[in-house]
Amino acid sequence: MKRFVALFVLLGAILLAAPGVIGFQVQDYYQQLMQELGKGGAKVVAGDYRREWFGARDETRFRVQVPKQPGGKETQTLEFSLVSEIVHGPLTSSGIALAEVRSEIRIEGEALLPADYQASIDTLITITGQGTTRINLPATRIPAKGKQPAMQFDGMQGEMRFDPGFEQVAAELTMPVLTFEQSNGSLLKLQGMRLDSRSQKDASGLMLGGGRFSVDRFELNDTARESRLQIRELSVDAESSNRESGVAAHIRYSLQSLQLDDKTYGPAELKLGLANLSAPALLEIQQSVEAINAQQLSEQEKGAALMSVLMGNAPALLKGDPRLSIDPLRVETPDGLIEGQLSLQSRGLQWQDLGKASVVLGKLAGEGSLRMPEKLFRGLMRQKARTDLLRQFEQRRLADPDQPVPDEAQLEQLVERLSEQQISVLLGQEILVREGDAILTEATLADGLLSVNGKTVPLPVPPEQ
Repeated sequence: MKRFVALFVLLGAILLAAPGVIGFQVQDYYQQLMQELGKGGAKVVAGDYRREWFGARDETRFRVQVPKQPGGKETQTLEFSLVSEIVHGPLTSSGIALAEVRSEIRIEGEALLPADYQASIDTLITITGQGTTRINLPATRIPAKGKQPAMQFDGMQGEMRFDPGFEQVAAELTMPVLTFEQSNGSLLKLQGMRLDSRSQKDASGLMLGGGRFSVDRFELNDTARESRLQIRELSVDAESSNRESGVAAHIRYSLQSLQLDDKTYGPAELKLGLANLSAPALLEIQQSVEAINAQQLSEQEKGAALMSVLMGNAPALLKGDPRLSIDPLRVETPDGLIEGQLSLQSRGLQWQDLGKASVVLGKLAGEGSLRMPEKLFRGLMRQKARTDLLRQFEQRRLADPDQPVPDEAQLEQLVERLSEQQISVLLGQEILVREGDAILTEATLADGLLSVNGKTVPLPVPPEQ
């Protein structure tokens, strides 16, 4: 009997002591999770973690740049806090676990969401360190205020699963409807959004994987311009992997239909691929991008920083003879089908070669083809001719304000004449070939020679520096 009493006392002591010991491990784990969230573009600006014996409380504040208006380029700073109540294991309301975390998002200010808007985020960390986070953003409606549009948000639900080192992460997210509406009737509506992703760290340290983002319907009505855009069944699929020749990745865009005013396009598909990329160089780029995102730079500063990172890693990327591909390209238009493909690869190209055009051309190999309705091609050529002529007239006007400018009818005649001349030259040189009601071209590049539709075409080579 005494042995059972002693065993019971011992188990009780362990259960009482365990939460305090586990608390130290949970704190490290939780703070690492906050840092991982910060790599996505929301900068961690403050944290207040208060650990007690059976639990803890944390408030981490994030700062992020968001558009002032839906689809606008101008941004504003938004701060929000993730407030978490943490229960230390091994005994939690969900059973035996390392910890149970219940969080909510508190928006500071009313720029996008009400100040009292609360989003629940529940995380369960198992004894082995595996974690599952369930996200529930409740539905809300915000009336229009000043220049801010009214917003109807039907909620968002999601789940994220991760391992102890955040080296394997999977996530699913769904949002039924999000609507912005201006007082003049202009509308932006996003319906049936879904996100599925998975990634894992490979031996090189890169996070690789894939995912899919899809939207059932996107609608934009601009009453001021009497314009309407509607996209149905839009999806973006991405995949990346590390092979013997280097890292390979592709991204595929597709949509069922795109309606712009009274014209309908689609189905459409575009697949862009990259291969033979250096894993160490990509790892450095990945880490640099995470650091850039955490700094909350302006778009201009971010672009300059990203360009600097890419330039610094370009020599290593070239060593693997990278390859770019576009295959397929298919778009149904009101005038007919556009289809094409492209493959371009460097062969022995080095960073120091880039200033020597003849050397660069000799170390590139590629092939491509494009076919489109002649009616559509002629329309594009007319647009190009109009743009070129307007630029010329503007330059002349700046040089001589008294220079006469053609009226609209005269401009149309000039556009028609110039575009027809350009098309006739391209057809006469057989750079373009007419086949039925379509225009097509096929080209290959090898050993510094460009062949178009079976004929070698001299390449303009600029002076070498």
